[in-house]
Amino acid sequence: MFEVWLTQRLDVGVPRVPSDVISRRRVLELLDAGAPLTVLRGACGAGKTVVLREWAQRGPRDGSRLMWITATTDRADRAGLASVILQRLGRADAHELDVTAGWHAVRNVLADLDEPVTIVLDDAAILERDALVELCATVAAHPQLRVVAASNRQTVLDSDGLSLLVDRSVIGPLELMFDEDEIRRALDVDAEVGRKILSATNGFPAIIHAMARHRPRGEEPLADAALEAVAEYMRIRIARSGYDPALISAFLKVSFADAVDVPLARDLAGDARVESFLDDAETYGFGSWSRQDSRRMFRFAPFARELLRRELERRHASELPRLRQTYAEWALGHGRPVVALRVAVEGGELPLARRVVMASWYELLNHGMSVRGILGPIPLARLREEPLLVMLLAICYNGVRVRRVRGLQLFRLAVSAANSQRSDLDAADRLFIWVAESVALRVLGMHERAATVAVRALRLLVDTPEDQQETYAEQVPLLCAQLGISLYYGGSRRQAIECFAYGAALAAAGVHEHAISNLAMLSGIHALDGDLPEARHYVQLIRDGGWGPRYLDGYRGTFYRVAEAVLALEEGDIERAAEHVAAFEAHRATSEHWLTMAVVEMLVSLRFDRPAMASARLESFVQLRGREGHGASARRVLSRPRAILHLAQGNPEAAKAVLHKDAPEDRFETVVERARIALVDDRPRDTLRILSQPRPRTTAARVRAEAAALRTAALLRTGNDGAADQEARHLGALLDDRELSLPLALLPPTDAQAVWALLHSRALSAIEPVESALPHSTARPALTERELIVLRALPSGRPLTAIATDLGVSPNTVKTQVKSVYRKLGVAGREEAVAEAVARHLLAGHD
Repeated sequence: MFEVWLTQRLDVGVPRVPSDVISRRRVLELLDAGAPLTVLRGACGAGKTVVLREWAQRGPRDGSRLMWITATTDRADRAGLASVILQRLGRADAHELDVTAGWHAVRNVLADLDEPVTIVLDDAAILERDALVELCATVAAHPQLRVVAASNRQTVLDSDGLSLLVDRSVIGPLELMFDEDEIRRALDVDAEVGRKILSATNGFPAIIHAMARHRPRGEEPLADAALEAVAEYMRIRIARSGYDPALISAFLKVSFADAVDVPLARDLAGDARVESFLDDAETYGFGSWSRQDSRRMFRFAPFARELLRRELERRHASELPRLRQTYAEWALGHGRPVVALRVAVEGGELPLARRVVMASWYELLNHGMSVRGILGPIPLARLREEPLLVMLLAICYNGVRVRRVRGLQLFRLAVSAANSQRSDLDAADRLFIWVAESVALRVLGMHERAATVAVRALRLLVDTPEDQQETYAEQVPLLCAQLGISLYYGGSRRQAIECFAYGAALAAAGVHEHAISNLAMLSGIHALDGDLPEARHYVQLIRDGGWGPRYLDGYRGTFYRVAEAVLALEEGDIERAAEHVAAFEAHRATSEHWLTMAVVEMLVSLRFDRPAMASARLESFVQLRGREGHGASARRVLSRPRAILHLAQGNPEAAKAVLHKDAPEDRFETVVERARIALVDDRPRDTLRILSQPRPRTTAARVRAEAAALRTAALLRTGNDGAADQEARHLGALLDDRELSLPLALLPPTDAQAVWALLHSRALSAIEPVESALPHSTARPALTERELIVLRALPSGRPLTAIATDLGVSPNTVKTQVKSVYRKLGVAGREEAVAEAVARHLLAGHD
């Protein structure tokens, strides 16, 4: 049903196919399923001609007549190709026709045929562009014509625009390579040996065919022989180039990189002709060009690169540092910091690795697994020479729960390394090392020391002229974020906010994505402090910034989620708050912000009226953090939320115990919690007394609003309406200006209602009614008037019979009343009753 027509090449004759050809069923199936225009593209030795000849001998599945044309340089133009086709179609006058008449005749002959025709065009890259375009136009005009073209490099047949003219399929270099299964069948080896051969040869057909013809005995020798087969193939190909020393040198030097664009290839090779050399390399099958971000990129085949690198190290060992520096700088400039770090570390050049880290700290943190794989194998004795590398590795370990112990060990090493005396460090080195030291100290829980180092680093940063910051300018906002966090946890809130604002401003003028850490911290801190207008401002900047979940749900976005949750709680949208808090779940075991996360989680559960669940979640957080969770620092921070949870569960005694054991006495927040307990315990005068004591005042609007709300409630309870009205004016102004509502929610229910009613009746605040998170008063039953009279007689120390005589009642009556007083006060005797009465301001003259 078909014929094979051959047009002979003048130099080599018809294509020759080995008699022991290895059948390629997979590629044959691709040819059978191909489009009207099918392009086989691969290097010399990729087996194009072999597989096409096998396919031609077997015959196309559609039964078409088949014509084989091997392109030649003497007939590479439009007229030449038309003449060849016409000759094969039987036109004796083909050589006499001009270009236009020739292609017109081709189309007429094809139109007269009553069966489909397939043209196999080998060495298509030899033909001129216009000849190939004319052939494609003919395919488009004649549905019965199919063209299968083979080329050793890209031509117009690969162009994107051609697909608009004719339906096309491409069988590329990867499809032409032998896969593992084909290697196993061709060489009769098992899976393990097949994988080794595939790794060594990349499945290159010419090498696999050579190995099949000269197969050594035994399987292991065959795997070892693969490398020698590759080397022999490359020697033959390079020999055909005439052993041009410049070409060979260029190949060797360019092979240092995994992939190169033309500028990098020129820098590595030091030869302006390198692009044409790489074109030759593609023809030899050593690699291939591809398009990436509008740039031509050349990548050596793995087997070729391995052998070239081996020869590079033998011939040009002295140039390796230059090549390494060149490649690392290129990788950094093209957003490939992991590649740059790997290049530096593989060469043992840790100072270069330090420079890479300084230039791409932020990006490397996004590739923790890769960084661990690169830096992890370095001996600690060597690694400690570069504290910045230790710090980066520690952070990458710390982010994985099962590796946190290793991370903490490395943080300690980073602190030790940072404090070693180094005389060869410039200002930039010292800045990054001090930042690393500050972070390490912070993660180890040494917050005050971390803040001290942060102040030192920030001073150096501010004093360094901008022109000296060019090499790491993009990283400065990230440095500011880390320094700000150290200052924040070290208690320097104002300095921290200034540092974050400075970092955010720098990022806004530089790399936009580097602003997220600073903006998130600013939004969260302001929300926690009760400065909601500022928090909303920064939250809106983040919402408008286009940052995705990778940023917002990860470490850098933690305080953004805190801000969103707190804003939602203040607005009464508990469901939305819970959605934001859910982002914490993946980082409960690893984030250094866990205490803040725990506190906000507690508030959300509390507003759901689930204090028992909130308490359980908080304690599970503590258990998850192990020793860190039970440390003094964590207990101090958690003393306030724990006290509130105890109050919410109706247990003021437990709240008192927590504050007594863990709360820092010098903090105004502790004073506020003691005052809250007194109010819940029905001791409003104690609330006022506690809040009036000379203690350090806080600048946080939230705590000031809570104190004002407690004072207002206590004054209302004691009947001091004038003072309550005055305090309510201050409270209303604070709530409206800062857009707060939660301070009222942390009052007992009757007090929250009474304070809101006062604010509303006096038009002192626009706040909506707020439901209390605390239960109704746990105070003991009130004393009757007669019981109060008996109670006030007890401090005299006189016997009950004498008190009965003074009151004009029987001794039994007094005894009964005293027992009732003891029961209501929860005491066991006279002395305790007097003490409790004094504490509750029940004795005239003792207030």
